[in-house]
Amino acid sequence: MLKAYKYRIYPTKAQAELMEKHFGCVRHIYNWALNLKQVHYQETGKSLSKRVLQDLLVASKKLDKPWLTEVNSQSLLASLLNLDNAFGNFFKKIAKFPRFKKKHSSYQSFQCPQHVEVNFEAGLLNLPKIKNIPTKFHCTFSGKIKTVTVKRAPSGKYFASILVEDLEAIPMPALIEQDKTLGLDIGIRHFLIDSEGNKIENPKYFLNTLKKLRAQQRTLSRMKKDSHNRAKQKLKVAILHEKVANKRYDFVHQISAKLADKNQATSFAIEDLHIKGMVQNHKLARAISDCGWRMFLNALSYKCDWNGKNVIKIGRFAASSKTCSACGVKQEKLPLSIQVWACSCGAQHDRDINAAIMIKQFSLAQPPGQCAAA
Repeated sequence: MLKAYKYRIYPTKAQAELMEKHFGCVRHIYNWALNLKQVHYQETGKSLSKRVLQDLLVASKKLDKPWLTEVNSQSLLASLLNLDNAFGNFFKKIAKFPRFKKKHSSYQSFQCPQHVEVNFEAGLLNLPKIKNIPTKFHCTFSGKIKTVTVKRAPSGKYFASILVEDLEAIPMPALIEQDKTLGLDIGIRHFLIDSEGNKIENPKYFLNTLKKLRAQQRTLSRMKKDSHNRAKQKLKVAILHEKVANKRYDFVHQISAKLADKNQATSFAIEDLHIKGMVQNHKLARAISDCGWRMFLNALSYKCDWNGKNVIKIGRFAASSKTCSACGVKQEKLPLSIQVWACSCGAQHDRDINAAIMIKQFSLAQPPGQCAAA
């Protein structure tokens, strides 16, 4: 089982400077390799392989780029691997064509796939070329370290994400049973509604911070470009965004953990939402993005895998809100403004609770081969 642990690191001034060199060199090699692949394809109609790029990189370090020896060579090779994966995702049509990395991008990172050591007692992280980095280990782990990704956030903070392969086997998923299946409907007014009638309010972290954020951004827009004060104000805006993201992250993981770890249900039914398409609606885009639906669905999925539970997905076009959970009759129209409605059979429905119940019913009605979709 692979698990990732993210820790805050506190590099010294010398360590931070060496990290910045790694950021720059990794970015340079990525852009250099991307340019070579584009030029070679335009001239020959063929693609350069990762192995050819690695050989060119080794030769370049000896000839015209000796300064690359100041950083970890494995980080440079990892950059070529990332580029190869980016092209693979492009040809699979799950990502756009790879773009050049910007020097002044908010996020900078590099990877160390080998020769990493962790000292929990001393609170130190050892990377190739960078030793004894003070680290806040809020939790420990056991297993083999696969790779470490060092990142500098827009707020100027440094983090290390450690991917670990432990010795635990992924448990077999539980049998899908009707009385142990919980239907989940996610929304904007309420973040989560289940088929038992429970509702979790949407905290709306971004919208509640919007007034303060607008004031800070207006101040930023009036400042002279490339000035010291503008850089300080830009940092204030970045810290505000980071606080909102951290609150949303904590909220989502608490909810998903309660469901996957502590809930008595062994299966969870959800809709296969096309979130990328939904945010194209300019009236709802901000509210949908503020919810963090994709983060929640991903967290619930892998936490259920860890605990031997199931996540069952139903089709995104299933009329869960419009169908009566009592008689099964589908309403012709049901505007979003209507939260409580009555069916011709006499049943009164709360729109969201009825949707969660129907999501559960639709999931259990699927053929067995489609039930373990996630």
